[in-house]
Amino acid sequence: MSNAGPFIRRYTSISAVIDILRRKKLPLLDPQSWDDRNDRYFMNLYKEKKKLGGIYGLCAANCLETYHHWRVFTSSADGACIEIKREAFEESLRKISCVRFGEIDYLKLGEVEGLTNIDVDRLPFVKRVGFSAESEYRIIAETSDKQEAVFPVRFPVSMISCIYLNPWIPKSIVQSLKISLQSLPDCGNVKINRSLLIDSARWKAAGDKVTRENSAS
Repeated sequence: MSNAGPFIRRYTSISAVIDILRRKKLPLLDPQSWDDRNDRYFMNLYKEKKKLGGIYGLCAANCLETYHHWRVFTSSADGACIEIKREAFEESLRKISCVRFGEIDYLKLGEVEGLTNIDVDRLPFVKRVGFSAESEYRIIAETSDKQEAVFPVRFPVSMISCIYLNPWIPKSIVQSLKISLQSLPDCGNVKINRSLLIDSARWKAAGDKVTRENSAS
């Protein structure tokens, strides 16, 4: 079932965010650098079957921020999340003939064993059900040129809804980072916030309200 929402989220490092903002490019990477060996294997099978020179991918999340995504896909205090305007981004991707994108289908072993040769085009978009917590949205690029490390796609800052700094970053340096990022060319209006996932004033206030009410009763 689709979890389609207005945003997709790319978890990465603060240094990668700086590079993306400076170049106005989003890098799709060689899948052989990915952690999931099953995923790498399927991408390589697809590449061989289609007789491609190169294949590249970018993994994002198609859900609200989660503790899982921060811990697994960023390096704690160096992590950041780019919240991307999905509609504008997909409109731009459709103009690149070698690019496909969509949500991952999470399959059980019995289901993947039921795939046939008519399902070849699905191979880059299926993973084991044990990874379903990722709620992954994937972009792939297929080229006839030889494999390189990176395939960059156009990514103007107008496609960014917000950049979230990781929730473990010291509050004392958040403002400095905001100033540094917004000082990059064309980035003055980019919204930048520290994630409040693990330290929310509203959440705490709700708890305070409950205890005050209990005390008064």
